[in-house]
Amino acid sequence: MFIFIKHGDNQQFLANANCSVLLLLHYARRKVGLPKTETIDLCDETGTMKLFFLMKTPGDYASKFLTARNTYYVCKVERGAPGTRVESAYKAFVPLLKNPEPELIDALRTQCDLLERSRVKMLRIQEAKKVIPIESSVNLTSKSSGRSDDEGTTRRAPVLKTKADFVSRKDKHR
Repeated sequence: MFIFIKHGDNQQFLANANCSVLLLLHYARRKVGLPKTETIDLCDETGTMKLFFLMKTPGDYASKFLTARNTYYVCKVERGAPGTRVESAYKAFVPLLKNPEPELIDALRTQCDLLERSRVKMLRIQEAKKVIPIESSVNLTSKSSGRSDDEGTTRRAPVLKTKADFVSRKDKHR
């Protein structure tokens, strides 16, 4: 299965998509003359990014995600400046074309903005989870010993996880 990859001033090359995503991106990076440290991805003619650079399993075959004989563009993924607070922020998806269509640029900008908003939202969720945990067990006074509440010893009860646990514990003490 072959695909066309366009770049530069209307230059293109064929690529075999019957290989891993990692190998395909390595090949494309070499063909367009980018260093190995540069993050790239492919987008289709409508500007839909394939988001290969985010894949958890880059060993998957590219043919699963690409259509035979279609044309794709190489896009550079621009991130924040290294060593800064925003180094992992998505700044832009830049098509490596001399004169990209305005629609393509708009589609890539929209996807980049959505991806950045999603990244920030995930960071906020992770920060919310880091809030100080609430004490997970309850101090209970022993009433079965016949002592008054002031003299009673305290014991820790396990956390009730479901309503069924709560009901069954309540029934045991009746």
